[in-house]
Amino acid sequence: MAKTIVGLYDDRATAYKALTDLENAGFGEDHLSFASNEKGERHTYEYDANEIATPNLLTERGVPSDEANFYSEGVRRGGAVIVARVHDSNIDQAVDIMARHNPIRFEDRHKEYKTEGFTNYDANAAAYTEDEMMTERNRFADQAKTRMQEVEENLKVGKREYISGGVRVHKYVDTENVSETLRLRHEHVDVDRTTVDRALTPDEADRAFTEDTVELVERAEEAVVSKEARITGEVSVGKEVEFEDKTIADTLRSTRIEVEQIASEFENNTPVFEQHYAKAYASTDNDFDYYKPAYQYGYAAGQTENYRDHDYNKVEPMLRDDYTTRYGRDDDSAWDNVKDAVQHGYNKARMAVTT
Repeated sequence: MAKTIVGLYDDRATAYKALTDLENAGFGEDHLSFASNEKGERHTYEYDANEIATPNLLTERGVPSDEANFYSEGVRRGGAVIVARVHDSNIDQAVDIMARHNPIRFEDRHKEYKTEGFTNYDANAAAYTEDEMMTERNRFADQAKTRMQEVEENLKVGKREYISGGVRVHKYVDTENVSETLRLRHEHVDVDRTTVDRALTPDEADRAFTEDTVELVERAEEAVVSKEARITGEVSVGKEVEFEDKTIADTLRSTRIEVEQIASEFENNTPVFEQHYAKAYASTDNDFDYYKPAYQYGYAAGQTENYRDHDYNKVEPMLRDDYTTRYGRDDDSAWDNVKDAVQHGYNKARMAVTT
């Protein structure tokens, strides 16, 4: 099955180099078309802009209408377009070659066009003059410059107090039942009345008729219980202060360019990645979701200025190290399982590919 690859470049010379590299790789007249309004040495596969770079002709080759209008407008403003029709088996090779020469990213430039009021390509609008072309290129060259900061960490060592251990002392009350046997004494008064028939002497009679009271008290013993608290032992709790000299060692980090996925752009290309999955990974035990982070990572890497100026083979070692650190798959076999997905996403981000 054949696919159409479209690459728009800021100037004719850059597109000419990409076209030459494609030709050297074996892509010929049956595959390639080239158009530019800028003056220069004419290439074998070059056509007038109105022969290949009109929206209608591009959409006939499978290019979505909004992209077709964008490519036509880009050529009018001084850009150069390459249209390649290649077989599925050669798609990655063609994309990689065209991406080496930094084609214009549709998502970025189309947004700029729209802010200027651009909606659809006007076939009656005049092509840019050489001065206008140069002004256009310089404008976007200035916008392409971005500022990125390098950050490094410094080691700062201080002290803070923390609880490293301790002793908690509890006092509990234990009870014990005890008993003692006591002999208690009780007194009882007994009154015995006895009948007596005896005459009293005069002295006894005088005493007998004298009032008198005799009192006997009964006494008894009762148990008296008292308790005495006595100190039988002591527990002393205190602290000893020790000092320790400690050498602090740490790893300081410095930042580098990170890959951040722009979700909306990736999701728009999900069908393309699913097609690649069906061809490359459908026979494995893993579903598409297993490889999706790899496609996303490669797509995001292809969008960053730090990587997109280089072909995949040159940046693969850096991507492998960063990917394994980011996703925790730190063995070579794990990377080998997904690297084709990363490469496909990377190439897709560097070149607009449509079926």
